[in-house]
Amino acid sequence: MPEPAFSLKLIHLWCRHDLYEEIEGNLLEYLHQQESPQKLRSKLSYWKQVISYIRPSTFRKSQNTSMFHFNPKLTLRNLWNHRTTSAINLGGFSLGLLCVFYLYFYVSSELKTDAFHSKKEDIYRVLRVGEVKGVPYKIGVTSGPYAEGLRTDYPGAIKSTSRVMLDGGFVQYGDNIFNEDRLAFVDNNFFEFFSFPLKEGAPSTVFSNPNSVVVSKEMAKKYFGDKDPIGEVLLVDDEFEFMVSGIMEEFPGKSHMQFDMAFSLEIFNQFDWFHNWWNNSLITYALIETPEEAAKVEATFVQFMDKYFGEDFKASGSRVGLMLEPMTDTYFNNDARYDPAFHGNINTIYILIMVAVAIMFIASFNYVNLSVAQSFKRSKEVGVRKMLGGTGFRLTMQFLGEVILLVLMSMSLAVLFATLLLPYLNAYFGLDVELVWSDPAIIYFLGGLFIVTILLAGLYPALQMSGLQPLKILRGRLNLSSNSILRKSLVVGQFVISIFLIAATLLVSKQLDFLNSKDLGFNQEAVLMVSINNSDMRENIESFKTELQNSSSIQSISLMSGEPGGFHDASSFLIDGVPETHRMRTLFTDHNYLQTFDIALTEGNNFQDIEVEGLNGGIIFNKTAVAELGISPEDLIGRRVEMPGWDVERTVVGVVDDFHFQSLHNKIEPLAIIQSGRPRIVAIKMDSRNLDDGLAQVIESYERISPSFPISYSFLDERLYSLYEGEEKQSHVFTVFSGISIFLACLGVLGLTSYSARQRQKEFGIRKVLGASISSIIGLISTEFLLLISISSILAIPIVVYFLSEWLTGFAYRIDLMSNWPLFLLSGAGAAIVAWFTISLMTYRAAILKPTESIRRE
Repeated sequence: MPEPAFSLKLIHLWCRHDLYEEIEGNLLEYLHQQESPQKLRSKLSYWKQVISYIRPSTFRKSQNTSMFHFNPKLTLRNLWNHRTTSAINLGGFSLGLLCVFYLYFYVSSELKTDAFHSKKEDIYRVLRVGEVKGVPYKIGVTSGPYAEGLRTDYPGAIKSTSRVMLDGGFVQYGDNIFNEDRLAFVDNNFFEFFSFPLKEGAPSTVFSNPNSVVVSKEMAKKYFGDKDPIGEVLLVDDEFEFMVSGIMEEFPGKSHMQFDMAFSLEIFNQFDWFHNWWNNSLITYALIETPEEAAKVEATFVQFMDKYFGEDFKASGSRVGLMLEPMTDTYFNNDARYDPAFHGNINTIYILIMVAVAIMFIASFNYVNLSVAQSFKRSKEVGVRKMLGGTGFRLTMQFLGEVILLVLMSMSLAVLFATLLLPYLNAYFGLDVELVWSDPAIIYFLGGLFIVTILLAGLYPALQMSGLQPLKILRGRLNLSSNSILRKSLVVGQFVISIFLIAATLLVSKQLDFLNSKDLGFNQEAVLMVSINNSDMRENIESFKTELQNSSSIQSISLMSGEPGGFHDASSFLIDGVPETHRMRTLFTDHNYLQTFDIALTEGNNFQDIEVEGLNGGIIFNKTAVAELGISPEDLIGRRVEMPGWDVERTVVGVVDDFHFQSLHNKIEPLAIIQSGRPRIVAIKMDSRNLDDGLAQVIESYERISPSFPISYSFLDERLYSLYEGEEKQSHVFTVFSGISIFLACLGVLGLTSYSARQRQKEFGIRKVLGASISSIIGLISTEFLLLISISSILAIPIVVYFLSEWLTGFAYRIDLMSNWPLFLLSGAGAAIVAWFTISLMTYRAAILKPTESIRRE
């Protein structure tokens, strides 16, 4: 019968051996007394008896005491007994995990950009492809007709299209008017095509009215307060009225499209520019269900462009191509020109991941070093426990338990400090990181991080400690120096990482100083840039200019289509005597441009001192353009220039020195400065001694001419500084984490120095008896560690050179790494000085002991 056999095995497993025979006899006797043991009622009654014997008073007692397996109470006692080391380990792990948590949430949010769209794998961005001297480049905008043309020509492959124009403008409600820079004008299918969530309104009907607008919750609160915004009317640029038809929820994640209001694009159907194939200001998206189908469509884009642009290509002598970019790649593909989308930097992500891994390696190596140092103290404990029957496995579990408890405590502290310090970290790094602890992915990350940290930091010390031989320990013959190569290798590894981060910090700062101090070829000081972004200013710009010219605080005023460091369009040019067309950057401006920015003419003259109607007038080239044309500046002056497609001619009147009209990421390109009367920006050169008076005069004149619109302005030097905002953030990252890494590395040195000092205590005593000074004893140990740091420097330098060389390729104008070799020495010297101070502090404590005490202890 199976019941007795199984039940007796259960009793044998759980109950004390001295009670087993008695319980077995009672159960068998009870079973035989049953009239019908096969009946269910009898079986239940029997098992009731079995269960009654399995109680605390009958449980089998373990033959091993708590000292031979993992015991939380014993673990806490050991951590307290070695509280200095435990505090150092706890602080190191907590600081490392704080860095890792912050970097994880930032990197995670960046990598999940656009991931919330349900059709993200099927959406492609349509990019134009231009070409300069045989080198192709991407263009981020297209014109209005592209969407309909793609749907018409590829009815089976392209399921649908959607267009977006990201722009800024003045938005008014009642008497309140705001200059908003996060506006989107979109097709009616926008909220069906993408997955931006709506709090109010349906994706399919929210744009059923061509004058509709959908606002974010924040904008609804800003404009309407607690009032229901649905049905309310907003006025845009004092010209277009839109009725609120929906409210957006907060985006579930980051997006390469950042906007607070979405207006119907249908409002622009009444304008000719919206139907012009060459008027490019929109982002066009296509929905294609498979990558294979997308590749087939892309392969026929040559025919598509010839169909709609063939005659224009022939007339201009150049052509434009078309390509598809998966939307999932858009955020990190930031190499398109004239791109209104928002982008991240994948190289920054790689750097941050490397930094996070490096910090955790250093923190884990610290635990290894400090644990090895403690092994000298705890060796007798291990010996006694082994002599009393403790196995290596259970000792390993006990030591791993200490690591587990430390890491759990460190994670708790790191979570607490990450939450408390988040606003300060975001402010310092210029980021907007959110700690989303509810994200399911964080569970896997924390679990993986926990396991890796335990194995990385705790496995080696636990195996080493549990593997000690008890007889050697108790007889005093234990030698713990056999693993010195590994321990020293860990120190070298820590300082390689630290020196790398210090050198990277210094070199990135050097490059930023170079960017900010380089002569740009024009004067950027005290130049105010004012946007011409409303009808009042466009109609009265000459009055504004004339009024300011009469102010003693204003030195010069120029109207232009693009500003240094900002937007510059490109066009094709055909010059008399030059057989081929040349594509160049363009700048439309007036005769005051060169004077306002102090740009030197090297040949010819400035524009005529007259105002020009339309597009006809003179043209000035920079030296790079002249070199590309292959004509001497003297011969170029006076030649006629045609801009194919524009149906106008100009005359070359001058040549200017090259100046950096773009950021220093880019080489100076051929530039045509064209006399024209279609400005977007007013550049106002002010007297630097009267900046406040000049700014007040500009604001006063602006408000008088354009009372309905707030002024939008900035100083040119601030704009140019913002071009390197990403590099500034990277510099901050390197600065902070290099400091943390060197601090953590010194904690590791602290452990190894402590271990070395204990091992050589008798030697110190004998040396002091023989007349050695404390400084000589400090130098004895310092020399060893300084040698390790020297090795670290030698190993770190080629790593720094490789990674910084890759980073510097993003700049057309950059520092030379090899000419900055003193910074490499400074990195190693800085690490050595900090480490030497740490070493000296620990060695001094051992060196000041009386020689008799040191020798007696040994």
